[in-house]
Amino acid sequence: MKTMKKILALALAGVMALALLTGCGTGSSASHKSIAKAMADYANGHWGKTTITCTSSAELDALLQMWAADPRFETAVKVVYTDDSASLPTIRSYFSSNPALSNKVVCLYCGKYDKDAGKQAINLNAHYAYINTSNIDLAGERQIGLITTSFTDTNGKKVKVRFAVVVSEIPKP
Repeated sequence: MKTMKKILALALAGVMALALLTGCGTGSSASHKSIAKAMADYANGHWGKTTITCTSSAELDALLQMWAADPRFETAVKVVYTDDSASLPTIRSYFSSNPALSNKVVCLYCGKYDKDAGKQAINLNAHYAYINTSNIDLAGERQIGLITTSFTDTNGKKVKVRFAVVVSEIPKP
């Protein structure tokens, strides 16, 4: 009987350990759609509005994929992430040369990678740069493209980030 109790206790301890670990794991990454919604929620809260919307854009995602193939893209990501204002003019000319972004308000965001959409929106809003400085007011309806990438910091360490391009029409006065 004692052996049976020991086996049962051991089995119960194993089940409890597995139940405890059920909440652990890598889980899946936040979708572009959920990050777009979180970015809109963040902007609405920040500006005290309820009318700002962000829609995930496959076209902007593809544009970011194209840019990511260019060796200069890592530098652009690093400039936005580190708020390197001295290098911003070069980055602005790099991004503004794309015809898909002409006559639009364009803002680049870069934040430390997070699987949670809400935390990702906060991280993205910590580092941003407007491409066209003549108008830095995004309209209420915004398109967002996202890419997960990395850059090498000054210590030689890879930093995993999400990089976003947010585009809107020029707001009407």
